Amino acid sequence: MLLLLRKINGIAIFLCCLSPSLVASVSSEGNQTQSDLEIIRIIQPGIFDVRTGDYLIRMRAWGISFPKHGQPGYDAALSYTEKKLVSTKPRITVKREFDENNLKVVEVEHSENKQSFSKEAIALGVGWHNESETSRFGPYLMAQLKAKRMKLGIWSTEFDYQGLPGTQAPVPTLPRLYDARQGFVPSLSYWVTSFGKIHRPDCSFYERGRGQLTTKPAGTDCRICGGRKPKR
Repeated sequence: MLLLLRKINGIAIFLCCLSPSLVASVSSEGNQTQSDLEIIRIIQPGIFDVRTGDYLIRMRAWGISFPKHGQPGYDAALSYTEKKLVSTKPRITVKREFDENNLKVVEVEHSENKQSFSKEAIALGVGWHNESETSRFGPYLMAQLKAKRMKLGIWSTEFDYQGLPGTQAPVPTLPRLYDARQGFVPSLSYWVTSFGKIHRPDCSFYERGRGQLTTKPAGTDCRICGGRKPKR
C-alpha cells in the first residue's frame, strides 16, 4: 500500500510504505540499485529525492550527520551535497528500509570512481561519522580521525554540535603525584587499551573500549596521537 504525499510537476512523491513492485529499481537491504535512479533535488545536507520512473523516493546518506540549519558549516554542507549529488546517477545500496523519519537510509557511491559520498564528506570535515549507525565502520572512522587531526571543516570550530563526540577535546585526567618540594603536582595520564595501545588525552581513542589509565604506560604508541611521543 502506498502513502501519497503530494505531486510536484506531475510526479508523485512517496516517503513511506513504498510498494516494491512500483519501485523495483530500489534494492532490498545490502544490494545495489539499478542505474536508472537519478538524484534530482537536495532537501538538506545528506537528504535528497531520487527519481525512479514516475516516482520520487526521499533518502538519507548512511553513516554521516551534518550541521543543522543555523549551525556553523551548514551552508558549506548543503553546497557540498548539491555539488556532489544533484543530477547524478550514483550507485545506491540500501542500508535500512526506513528510519524513524520514514527516510530510506542508503550508501551512495559515485558511479565513475566508486567513491563513497559519506566517506568523502567525513574526510573533508563537511560532516561527522555517525558511529552508532555504522557500528564504528573502519573506513569512516579513519577518515574522521584524519579530518580532526588536520582541523578541517567542522573540526576547525569550537561549536558543540549537540554533544558531538570529539568536537571538543577531552579533558585530560590529571592524577596528582607527591613532590617533596612542591607538594602534590599534576601529571599526564595515558590510556592503555587491553591490546597494549597507548593513547594521549587528546586522542579520539582516549578512554574508548577496554583499558586503563596510567602515568607510566607500557605498550605500543598510537600512530594517530603519538602516545608517549606526541606528534607536532
